[in-house]
Amino acid sequence: MNKLEEIIVREIKAKGPLTFARFMEMALYYPELGYYTGPGVKIGAAGDFYTSPDVHPAFGQMLARQFAEMWAKLGGPGRWEVVEYGAGKGRLAAHILNFLQEHYPETAKGLTYYILEISPSLVEIQREELKKIKVEKIVWAKNAGELSGRVTGCLFSNELVDSFPVHRVRQTDDGLKEIYVGYRGNSFVEEEGPLSTPLLQTYFEAEGVVLEPGQAAEVNLAARDWLQEAAKCLQKGFLLTIDYGGTAAELYAPFRPDGTLRCFYKHKLSIDPYRNIGEQDITASVNFSALMRWGEQSSLTSLGLLSQAKFLLKLGILDLLPNSPEEYSFDHEKLKTTLAIKKLIMPGGMGEAFRVLIQGKGFPETPRLKVFQ
Repeated sequence: MNKLEEIIVREIKAKGPLTFARFMEMALYYPELGYYTGPGVKIGAAGDFYTSPDVHPAFGQMLARQFAEMWAKLGGPGRWEVVEYGAGKGRLAAHILNFLQEHYPETAKGLTYYILEISPSLVEIQREELKKIKVEKIVWAKNAGELSGRVTGCLFSNELVDSFPVHRVRQTDDGLKEIYVGYRGNSFVEEEGPLSTPLLQTYFEAEGVVLEPGQAAEVNLAARDWLQEAAKCLQKGFLLTIDYGGTAAELYAPFRPDGTLRCFYKHKLSIDPYRNIGEQDITASVNFSALMRWGEQSSLTSLGLLSQAKFLLKLGILDLLPNSPEEYSFDHEKLKTTLAIKKLIMPGGMGEAFRVLIQGKGFPETPRLKVFQ
């Protein structure tokens, strides 16, 4: 039993079984010991999983094109902001900023790029990655509440919402029950109990979802709090969310009897969150239907939801491919680029598993973005 496991067990013995959301919060974010707050590489070959920015700079370059269009829709303001939630190793920020400087110098000129990051070790990695980027200002903060004033521009995240702690529930003969985490016989155990908050019941009612008898599912209430804070921070502009997930009808369908919870440890997939506590990622698919519904309650207008593949194709990612087949034979980098773009957009992989949601706020008329035309 490691130190974090000991802390979790002590809390269970002191307070009784924990909601899975509390267990997951401690496993991922406990100060200095959680998966995201502790030392060590999480992303890439030496970590536990890959993200789209690790595949190729093209992903960030297409986001830069999107931000440039958003800047134009805002009227080309002299001062504007891009806010990235959870910047990982800083590669995505570097790809975005380099592309803006090279291809959209006017857009880059008045930009302040905010990085919201809770991990001290990742902040140091990001600073090293971005030290050669010459934009007017790159600012680090722990949360959106630390931003001075209100944002005119875009707040965005890539694989953030799936890492928020989730409640787990199961439909029983006695109604909806919550799944709690206890500790007996020197091991963590799951047990059902009453709902810890009525929001879990109203969540499914609002989504129009009735689970099958015995079906388990996740509820990401933390996503609602995050979205409300983001909407409050945004004065005029856009909220762009990229993550794997789907609509409520897709995520809570009967063919998902055990929900979507999964874990990643050294690039191996697991469904056991009680192993390697503090050393493995725990995640669940994002319900974009709920994000759109909560957004509308917070003065955000849903501009559209589409797959990552369609998003990148609409932004012109195929422009980066070689012009002729002959170029592949002699240029290793061009072949590498082609294979990377294929990975980002092909069906059955990242291209379809990831969705892109864009919401807007503060516009007298709903802006029409290229990706939705």
